[in-house]
Amino acid sequence: MRKVILSTILMLTVSCAEEDYTANNYPNPKRGSFKECGLRSAGLVCDPYETLSESERMRINTQLVNFVSKTEQNNNNDFCSKKGTDAMFVIINKASQQFADELRQRWSDIDTQCGRFGLLVLSLEDRSVYGSFDQRSPINMIQLQAIIQTEDNHIKTGSYTTAVTNILKEVAASMTPQAGTTTKKPETTTKFSPATNLSILSLLAILFCNLF
Repeated sequence: MRKVILSTILMLTVSCAEEDYTANNYPNPKRGSFKECGLRSAGLVCDPYETLSESERMRINTQLVNFVSKTEQNNNNDFCSKKGTDAMFVIINKASQQFADELRQRWSDIDTQCGRFGLLVLSLEDRSVYGSFDQRSPINMIQLQAIIQTEDNHIKTGSYTTAVTNILKEVAASMTPQAGTTTKKPETTTKFSPATNLSILSLLAILFCNLF
């Protein structure tokens, strides 16, 4: 009987440990849950299962910090139009587009003024990345999904850090205005009509005769 009780307790413990997070209880690495996210201090990455190494988490975190400045749009006038986009990266056993949208909305207080905030969510079960950005953000969702698709091979083979850093680089690059091309001004030449040419020749002849 004692063995049965112990086995039951063990099964319940394992079951609870395997229970996944929801959008309501997922730890926020910026709001005090950074240790649960595998970080030593507040940051932008949450890896509660320690899927990545510490150096990989720090590499992605650095990329996310730089993402803000790389997505600034200095050609605009007002503050919100100029401001870069804040982004975070989280890992969960099983995600969906709905989970990504709900978690982003729950954490939307990160930028209530401008709404320039978004998430990249890695789903371990199906090895997929879901993106969700506020509609006020300049990040184009269709373009984002296309960029994520280009990293599908890295994601499916478990090269998560490479995939995420590449996605962030490509998204930032897609927002950078391309250098303007200079159109060469066509050369113009002055052409004279036959009548004008005859007049010039006559004038030259008169001048020549006057010299002698």
